[in-house]
Amino acid sequence: MKIKSLVIASALVGGLLSAASAATITSLDPMKVVAPVKFEAPAPVDGVTSVQIPASHVGSDVTLRMTIDENGRASNVRVAGARDQAAYKRLVRAVSQWKFSPARRDGQAVSAKVELPLEVTGL
Repeated sequence: MKIKSLVIASALVGGLLSAASAATITSLDPMKVVAPVKFEAPAPVDGVTSVQIPASHVGSDVTLRMTIDENGRASNVRVAGARDQAAYKRLVRAVSQWKFSPARRDGQAVSAKVELPLEVTGL
């Protein structure tokens, strides 16, 4: 079976990991004043750019769900809705070793659950 590589096209371009890279939360009660909360999504800092994936998966998209902790480490990395979970085992293992900048709430590093969309392309 031919083996192709996974190239992380959309993952490292742009702000990727969260639907909202910045958000402001305020109170709906006009009598209660709440300071705006600034949220910054985590982003990859250091990671593997190719992983061997079966050739039959070239052209597919895969989304990984994970938690990025306050230190920028990924945990609980899972494939969301993949037709062949076993084919992406190497990908899950590789992304589990990536380093991320942590999410920040009002400047403080916080844990965040994120989704990482990836595109499988052949090289």
